[in-house]
Amino acid sequence: MFIDSNDKKITIKDFTFGDGTPRICVPLMGTSGEEIFTVAKTLRESIHELDEKFKDHPEVKTAVIEWRADYYANILQSDSVFNILCNLRKLFEDRILLFTFRSEEQGGMIRNDRAHLRMGDIMRNVISSGMVDMVDVEFVVGNYNVARATTAAHDHGIAVVMSYHDFEKTPHDSEIEEKLRQMEVLGGDILKFAAMPKNDFDVRRLMELNQKMVVERAKPVALISMGELGSRSRYMCKETGACLTFTSVGKESASGQLKASDLMRRLIK
Repeated sequence: MFIDSNDKKITIKDFTFGDGTPRICVPLMGTSGEEIFTVAKTLRESIHELDEKFKDHPEVKTAVIEWRADYYANILQSDSVFNILCNLRKLFEDRILLFTFRSEEQGGMIRNDRAHLRMGDIMRNVISSGMVDMVDVEFVVGNYNVARATTAAHDHGIAVVMSYHDFEKTPHDSEIEEKLRQMEVLGGDILKFAAMPKNDFDVRRLMELNQKMVVERAKPVALISMGELGSRSRYMCKETGACLTFTSVGKESASGQLKASDLMRRLIK
C-alpha cells in the first residue's frame, strides 16, 4: 500500500482512491468453501468480460473484490479461512482483495455479540495471512477494538475501510461529520458511511455532504444512500467525490446496488 504524503489519496496496486475516480467494488458471498470457489470462478470470468467490454474506459475497471466472510459457515476455522484466502488471492491477484466480516447490526449475517467477541481473533488471522490488501473494520465495535484492528492492519501494510451503516434513517449532517472525524482519528484509510433515506431530500443531502467531506476530511470518503431511493448516490460518484461504490455481479449484497455493467455505463456518461 502506498499512501500519498498529503493523505488525501491512497494507492493500492494500480488503483488510487481519492483522486476523483470512483473505484468499483464487487462482493463475493458463499456459505461453504465449495460455493465460494464456484462463485469466485464465475466472478473472475464476468470481470474479464467486463474488462473487454469497457476496455476503452479503464477508469471503470473493477478494482476491489470484497469477500463477505460473514456468510461463510466455518468462519471460526482459521485453516479453512486461510485456504479460501489463498485461493482468492491467486484468482484475483491483479485486483484488491477486501476482507469484510459484517455483524448483524451492520447488515451482516453474524449475530452482534458473536461478531464482536470473535472479531479480534478473526482479524488477527486474516491480517497475518498476508493475503488481503484491505480489511473492513466496523466503527460500532468500540474504540479499543477498532484501534487494535487498524493498528494491526497498518503494521502489515493493509489498508482499512472504516464503515458505519444506519438502516433506519439518514442522520443530521453534524452527526455524520462527527462520526467521520472519529473514524479518521481511529485509523480509517477510507471512510465509508451508508444511511437509509426517507425521501429524496435525504439522498441529495448525503450526496452534497460527500462533496463537503472530500474537502474537509483528510482521508478518502464514500457516503452511500441505501435502497432503491438512494441508488443514484452509487453512480453519481464523480459529482459527489465518493471514492468507492459497490455493485453486483450475480447476487447483490445490499438493496439499491446496480448490476456492474449498468453502473459502468452510468459512470462513463
